[in-house]
Amino acid sequence: MADIWKGDFLNRKEDADFLIDYLLRRNTLAVSHNQRGTSINVTAPWGAGKTFFVSRIAKQLEANGCRVALVDAWRDDHAEDPIFAVMSAVLKALGRTGKKATFKKALKDNAGKIAIRAGKGLISRGAAFVIGQSTVDGISEEIVKSVADAGLESANEYADRALRMFDEGQEAIEDFRRKLSDGVKGQPPLFVIVDELDRCRPTYAVALLERIKHLFDVPNVIFIAATHSDQLAETIKAVYGQGFDAERYLLRFFDRTSTFDEPSLNEFVAGRWISLGFDSSRIMDFRGKSQTESIAAMARGLGLSLRDVDQCLGILWSIIELADKRVQFPILLAFPAIAAYQQRRMSIFEHLTRDFETPTPDGYREFLTRPIFELNQVDQLGRKTGNKGAVSTLDFAAQLQRIAQYGLTTRINDSSRAGQYAENFRVREFDEIYSRTHTHGETHSILRNLNVMIRKAGRLSP
Repeated sequence: MADIWKGDFLNRKEDADFLIDYLLRRNTLAVSHNQRGTSINVTAPWGAGKTFFVSRIAKQLEANGCRVALVDAWRDDHAEDPIFAVMSAVLKALGRTGKKATFKKALKDNAGKIAIRAGKGLISRGAAFVIGQSTVDGISEEIVKSVADAGLESANEYADRALRMFDEGQEAIEDFRRKLSDGVKGQPPLFVIVDELDRCRPTYAVALLERIKHLFDVPNVIFIAATHSDQLAETIKAVYGQGFDAERYLLRFFDRTSTFDEPSLNEFVAGRWISLGFDSSRIMDFRGKSQTESIAAMARGLGLSLRDVDQCLGILWSIIELADKRVQFPILLAFPAIAAYQQRRMSIFEHLTRDFETPTPDGYREFLTRPIFELNQVDQLGRKTGNKGAVSTLDFAAQLQRIAQYGLTTRINDSSRAGQYAENFRVREFDEIYSRTHTHGETHSILRNLNVMIRKAGRLSP
């Protein structure tokens, strides 16, 4: 079980243990009263670890003897109808049992009729309630076209055929539900877990929710969806209109909602640092701070969201790979420029990396001056003065500009922590790259190419 949760940097296992226990207890009670299964919406903003959570909870459930149908909604949203992706996952979950064969036959007998039940030819059913009468008036043209295409004798005959299809689809749904209920009766519960729902095409996301509600809402089936509810609500509004009460609509599908706390930046950066595969030996440390702690502090000072941080880390990883491997990379000098590029503060980005003589852009100081560390102050000899001083992203950005502009032969006479960090890097880079070959003239730092490297890496970032 410990291996299942390896890499759980956001401490989600405790949430999983509680949720599993809750769902199993609720399901036992529901089955004893022949009630439908339990459904829950695990909601959290992007970057809070929903995909990691549901994939690990699926493995933990399987290890405990439960059957799990794990559906990656975003992977399958190219399909016309989500019913087939869900049914495929359910068949895998049921395994090699006698009941599976019976259930599989029910799928073959009913799947086509169920899909037709909500097919394009019947899309106008109930449309006046959802999309308004003006749109419904245009549906008559669709009916006329369908009649002509099918060679039917009259619109009445088309309507009769549509009603027969509707009735057959409804009967197929009921037959499917009966077979599914028989297939899971007296067995460990079947968990249907759906991830990435809020990333799907709006029509697909809505259809998937409705299919699961209509088809799998039977005793001993537990439904878990991992979503960002606010984003999912916007997805629903994209289908039914901005005036639609999407939040109330979602209550139709879930009995309960479980909310994740947003992870701390330190936890998030530490987790992404390992998953992205940063080689820490290639990176220059800042005194007394770990690499992830330093990045988290800068991100916090810059007001970046988790998604912003992830994109910045993707760019950072790429430019470290592009950089000269003979010298450790100074991430704290580069990060202000990466953040400016990621935030599309292009005038600030250019000013930091290339246009050194241009006037200071609007918003430059407001973007960079929020404190990130409070450290002991030191004198020019590096001795502590007994005073505390705040370090901001701007302090490191200023050192980036100096090295990028003046090269490696100009000493940085700045006794601040950021100044010492920059001078340490300047000396290291010069010694590693130029000390044996340099006689005179300019010596450009790898930071001189930071503008180009960030632009290239930015096209590859998540």
